[in-house]
Amino acid sequence: MVEYTRTMLAQHIVKAMSYTGALIGALSVGVWFFLGSDAAIAVWVGAAIIGLPQAWLATSMFSRFGAQAPTLLGIAKFSLSALLFGVWFAKASDPQPGAVFVGAIAVLVSSPVFYYLAAKDRVV
Repeated sequence: MVEYTRTMLAQHIVKAMSYTGALIGALSVGVWFFLGSDAAIAVWVGAAIIGLPQAWLATSMFSRFGAQAPTLLGIAKFSLSALLFGVWFAKASDPQPGAVFVGAIAVLVSSPVFYYLAAKDRVV
């Protein structure tokens, strides 16, 4: 069995986030075509609200302190996402909740799938 290193983690995260970004880009083009540019931007905002804390969590798990407190890191990730949702809905003039949640759900569903596909051939 191969040891899973920080370098491998970084490569898999970059690959998975690249594929997820391409998916969000295609999704936002479709949303822009049917609903307009404000909704397309909201798809990207929803994706960022979920994707950025998720990437932070993944990189923090391999830090010096991450292995000691994975539950606290998970709580921090969800708290940060909730805070970002709250800020978006409180401050945006037209928050487009449907489009925001479409982007968020797309990242929640696709990024683990893309990460699995990126990592499955490397770790035996």
